[in-house]
Amino acid sequence: MIWILCLGLLFLASLWVIFPFLRTATIETRDGDAVLSIYSDQLDEVARDQRQGLISESEAVAACSEIERRRARALRDVSGGLSVARRAPGLAFAGVTFIAVISIGGYVWIGHPNAPDQPLAARKQVLLETRAKAGDLPSRIQLMIQRTEEEPQDFDSWWTLARSYAAVGDHANSAEAYRKALALDPQNPGVLVSYAEAMTLANGNKVPRNAEIIFAQIGRDVADPRALYYLALARAQRQDFEGALEDWTALALASQPDAPWIPLVRRDIVNMVRFLKRDITHYLSDATEAEISAALTQSADHPVGDDVSSILRQALQSNPVDYEKWIRLARAEVAAGNDRAAASALDEGRRHYANAPFVLQKFAEAERSLGLDLTAPVGRGPDADDIAAAAAMTEDERRSMIEGMVSGLAARLEENPDDPSGWTMLIRSYRTMGRAREAEEALARARALFEGTEKMQEILTNL
Repeated sequence: MIWILCLGLLFLASLWVIFPFLRTATIETRDGDAVLSIYSDQLDEVARDQRQGLISESEAVAACSEIERRRARALRDVSGGLSVARRAPGLAFAGVTFIAVISIGGYVWIGHPNAPDQPLAARKQVLLETRAKAGDLPSRIQLMIQRTEEEPQDFDSWWTLARSYAAVGDHANSAEAYRKALALDPQNPGVLVSYAEAMTLANGNKVPRNAEIIFAQIGRDVADPRALYYLALARAQRQDFEGALEDWTALALASQPDAPWIPLVRRDIVNMVRFLKRDITHYLSDATEAEISAALTQSADHPVGDDVSSILRQALQSNPVDYEKWIRLARAEVAAGNDRAAASALDEGRRHYANAPFVLQKFAEAERSLGLDLTAPVGRGPDADDIAAAAAMTEDERRSMIEGMVSGLAARLEENPDDPSGWTMLIRSYRTMGRAREAEEALARARALFEGTEKMQEILTNL
């Protein structure tokens, strides 16, 4: 069908081009005749105006003199006479041949009904490479994904992709990329320990059993500092607090003072000492004044911490889906020496954000920075009672869960706004919940963020 249409259009175009060459011979006037005709009409018009009394005789004479003068000057610049237009079938045939060759040849060269939009794809690729060269990590990751698709057996590509994911905090995808790299080099200790670390971080800094096995193997073979650190963390999460403190202390003594992992190890020693109510100087002989102060358990009747905790709890009763307030509450409880109350605050906050991975990651980071992850056992997932309780949720509980999910999405977009699907989901969620003002604010923010993206602007217009 398309070929018939193309041939029909080609025929019409050719006919339009060659028609003047196929007309019968005609006699045509030249430019001089046209000039004489114009000025003759003007003289007739002057005479008509004089007869109707519109102009006087003297005015008519003056006008005719001026017209005659102009006609004489114009005739000097043009050639008069007649011309004959004849048929030119040779030129017509040449024109048709030229059109056919250019059209059909050009289509065969660059055209195809099923061909992809190569120019657009090329422009996108150039833009992606430009952003990557400018230091944009998501663009670099996208280029690395393309490379692993083109060369799935290239170890360096998977290794670089895994490290790039880790740099942006996407530990789940980082672990998967490390797993692909490990399949290509199973005995590489650096890949093994990085894979286990990524699994741990993706699990909310809780050391899973398979990661602990890898850490134990690496720690036994090459004494990798990361493996030794996470083995101690695993002991703390199994409630072996004394063993964890001893392992971290041994790691601190065996490492150079300027080793990059020393600040993390010393922080965890301080947190564990505070939890066990020990003397920090027995474990860190060179403890600083700040570390000694942080390791001291503050008195339970400290008024400031209690006041802050009370204010935050009252605020959270009216709006429990403010994840930042839950983290501030946990910090206030730790400042008052109430580590268990701080851990409970984070756990309660997690329940409101059960389906918001971004916020759950924030809770895990806060738990780690406060040292609360050292005393929290590794979660084992929901049991039958938990599932039954979820199924029996009331309408208010479901609404609270949905609000937690939406708030988590909004929080994630604040830190990572380059997510078109996330913005459309947020706007629709606000409208479904009847929060028109927030929906309009999110829509305006998305329009500004994706101002140069025509497709996204079209999606936002149709929301």
